[in-house]
Amino acid sequence: MTNDPSESVCSFEWFDDAIPRYESFVTVDEHRERDRTLDANYGHVECESHGESAGGETLWTVTVGDGNRCALLFGAPHPNEPIGSMTIDFLLHELATNDELRSSLDYEFVCMPVADPDGVRLNEGWFDGPFTLSNYAQNFCRTPPDEQVEATFPVEREEYSFDEPTPETRVLMDLIETRRPEFIYSFHNAAFGGCYYYLSERLEALYDPLSSLPREYDVPLHRGEPEWFTATEFDEAIYRLLTFEDQFDDVRNHDDIDPEEVLLGGNSYDYASRFDEDVIELVVELPHFHDPQIQDQTELGRTRADVIRAGAQNRQTLLNEMRDGVESVAKYLPDTPMAREAEEAIYHFEDELESKLEWAESAPETNEPATVATHIDERYLRQYHLLTYLGMLLRSIDRAAMSADETARKTLVETKSSLEAVFHERLNEIRDSLDYETIPIWKLVAIQARAGLICLDYLQNHRTE
Repeated sequence: MTNDPSESVCSFEWFDDAIPRYESFVTVDEHRERDRTLDANYGHVECESHGESAGGETLWTVTVGDGNRCALLFGAPHPNEPIGSMTIDFLLHELATNDELRSSLDYEFVCMPVADPDGVRLNEGWFDGPFTLSNYAQNFCRTPPDEQVEATFPVEREEYSFDEPTPETRVLMDLIETRRPEFIYSFHNAAFGGCYYYLSERLEALYDPLSSLPREYDVPLHRGEPEWFTATEFDEAIYRLLTFEDQFDDVRNHDDIDPEEVLLGGNSYDYASRFDEDVIELVVELPHFHDPQIQDQTELGRTRADVIRAGAQNRQTLLNEMRDGVESVAKYLPDTPMAREAEEAIYHFEDELESKLEWAESAPETNEPATVATHIDERYLRQYHLLTYLGMLLRSIDRAAMSADETARKTLVETKSSLEAVFHERLNEIRDSLDYETIPIWKLVAIQARAGLICLDYLQNHRTE
């Protein structure tokens, strides 16, 4: 494969005028109805059902375009991340109604607008706003890893195999096997921070267009610590997509870790690579909330390791409080994915902190000066991430209290009161320390839509065997 950094790239700036100025996120039912309407009104659009989710929700795809290449798009593989579903909705309507755009792209677009409808329903409490840190965290829901779409594709390595895909993952497996996509767009988003990207390989010609795109909408690039501390950075806020092979190699390097205890399956790129080793995957991570300091590269009088240690200590204190709460009420919590993830995530984050501290103590790059962005990320943004899981725990306690006997209810109410105090104290600290803003939905859709088509246009016009 060749790609020349000097090659021109189409920008799709005109999307700004076409994107609706959304005031809320679209629900699962609304997405499905809108897609059925597209199918009914346009002969070149096909809406197709693919069975049911684990919770009995209809799984469906929408296909538009008759190009020679295939692009697979799927939204909300993590159910707390609905921006991608909105972006797919916009792209489907634009491709259905804009003949010039559709004919200019040599692709068949196969789209799964809502990859985890069960989980998305449990997030719909914040879809109408108000779009605040508090409302988001208190209505947040994340699916446990072993039920996540992008963690349960089959894999097989020496002395390890996984073949327990979710129903949603099976739909994507079938699409990958039958359509053989050349491009996969898995839509994700963060809660609080800046924009960053993952690419499955180096595509230098795309670095500048992708890095400059968020700034057109006053959305900062994320210049704090990488989401995964071992991630390879191709360019400013553009990282190499992590694969199952990365996870497997990391575990294999630790004699004291049993792969069966820590690994699950692969992601869509891992699976698609079985059928096309040249497949490209793009992920665009966008926040709902941002503080401009997340891109501030002013150096502090401390090292990255110092800032990482301080942030880890702060989060460990919060995790201790969450763990104490869980241990008080664990036997009363409902047997639901939300409650299970709220509990198990605490121990996952503790292990993650331990691994990050070990890395920070030994990696030479952590002796470099820390920046304002690094401090903001480690001290406040990652704390907020934990608060979203505390929000899930509080919701689970509420549900347990509804059917508990008097003794259990007393314990649940007391624990909830204690954890709510922790939640609001930590949240107020973030509010007092940061001048955060909520990003309009249409801007997030614009960035994701344009980033995806910038990649597609480049690949069809410049990428050669």
